[in-house]
Amino acid sequence: MFIAVNKIAVPAEHRQAMLEAFEKSAPEMKRFSGFLGMEIWTEQDGTVLSVSRWESEEALKEYTDNPMFGKHHAGPSRGDHSSVSYYTGKVLI
Repeated sequence: MFIAVNKIAVPAEHRQAMLEAFEKSAPEMKRFSGFLGMEIWTEQDGTVLSVSRWESEEALKEYTDNPMFGKHHAGPSRGDHSSVSYYTGKVLI
């Protein structure tokens, strides 16, 4: 499994709109065959982590190369990516 974690610094006044945008756009990601799931975590300081799981790095690339990726990442309420990290992993339970 390939995991992408986007750590996003979001001004407090835009956080709710950004979270709602994630909820609205996430179901569209099911159209990508290698998409396994997505979670949104909010740290105590308000930083948002978008955690997406993919069958492979190539499956994630199919999404990031698609125009839908640009649509999902457009708009002022998205905040600034302070970092993107990638992991390989396995669900144990």
